[in-house]
Amino acid sequence: MQSNHIITVLSSDEGIRFLKNNLNNNPNDLALKYAGKTKFDLKTALSLLGIYKKAAKKIPVVTDNFLAIDQRSYEQSTSQKVAQFKAKFIRGKHLLDLTAGIGIDSIYLSQNFEQIEAVEINKTLHQLASFNLKKLGITNVKRIHGDSFELLSGKLYDWIYIDPDRRINGKRAVDLNYLEPDVLGNLALIKKSASKVYIKLSPLFDLSEIARCFKQLNAIYLIAEKNELKEVGVFIDYSIQSEVNNVTINLTDVSTDFSVEFPFDEYLTRKKHAYKTWYNKFLHTPSVLVANSSCFYFFTKGRDVTKHPTFQLFFSENKNLPGFRTFEVIDKCVLSLKQIKKSLRLINLVKVNIVLKGLNELPSKWHSKLGTKDGGDYFIFILKSDESEAIICKQVT
Repeated sequence: MQSNHIITVLSSDEGIRFLKNNLNNNPNDLALKYAGKTKFDLKTALSLLGIYKKAAKKIPVVTDNFLAIDQRSYEQSTSQKVAQFKAKFIRGKHLLDLTAGIGIDSIYLSQNFEQIEAVEINKTLHQLASFNLKKLGITNVKRIHGDSFELLSGKLYDWIYIDPDRRINGKRAVDLNYLEPDVLGNLALIKKSASKVYIKLSPLFDLSEIARCFKQLNAIYLIAEKNELKEVGVFIDYSIQSEVNNVTINLTDVSTDFSVEFPFDEYLTRKKHAYKTWYNKFLHTPSVLVANSSCFYFFTKGRDVTKHPTFQLFFSENKNLPGFRTFEVIDKCVLSLKQIKKSLRLINLVKVNIVLKGLNELPSKWHSKLGTKDGGDYFIFILKSDESEAIICKQVT
């Protein structure tokens, strides 16, 4: 879809009525019903309907207000709940968004700033976002089409926000050297232009690399939604005189009330702690936030928690372990089809979920071997290691 086609449809009363009346209808049926009967571009309107249905969950402000968007900008956009969370701690007078995209972050950050300059090098995205700001009545965000770093020529801001493109030849990259625009190469210029900086990085980014690449860190944010890690964010505060600071890690799932903060040192020293390796009444698996932070000791210290010698599986006598999913251990046996079948028969279990660790196989293969079906509250953890075993559990939380 071209930006002018999208804007034309959304500027038409007839186009808006069509979209409002058909949000829940099948686009294929609509294509047959309205072919050649509309004054607006029907193909563009149907494409918008497809995006609006998905956006109703990820970025409902787009669907609720019939904003301009295309498929690529939808896929790359920050989710609304994540943007709203970041607006809680990114606040000030004047912010420069160097990579504004479709502008979801700018929409919510604008609530806490007197003025935002939002730069986008892609003309289509710039046009769509400019239309949206006007439609929403947001007047303190100035959209600028051009090269973001050309603006950093002596002008001062109190915040700079950067969400660099992490795609190379259509594939996502993690390495900082491949970001576009070049963040590492322009850090000196960024430092001269703002006292505070937030850089959005890949969810796969190695946290220890952050400490090597960036100085005057204030905080690192791991932000998830529905147990899916959405971004790793770096908050740099150049107003801090020393490069050594009490850096914190913040773990937040915006779809729940889970939010914790702890010292970055807890992450850097995580390998020094050795867990005992015996099994208890409850098995715990870490949420994506806990797993990606790799700072298990922060959550388990003082709780008499033990750990599997090979896998990120933890055990305790307490079913309450924040940041973890909990299962009650029903039985444990060696990794043998005969023994697993025997354990299943003893509790008359046919419907069970299978979790594989250390095996490059699909659960469906094991269902076929065991004569079981997927589903229910029971789980079999099939663990291939030096101490291969199977643990049968029932989900608690």
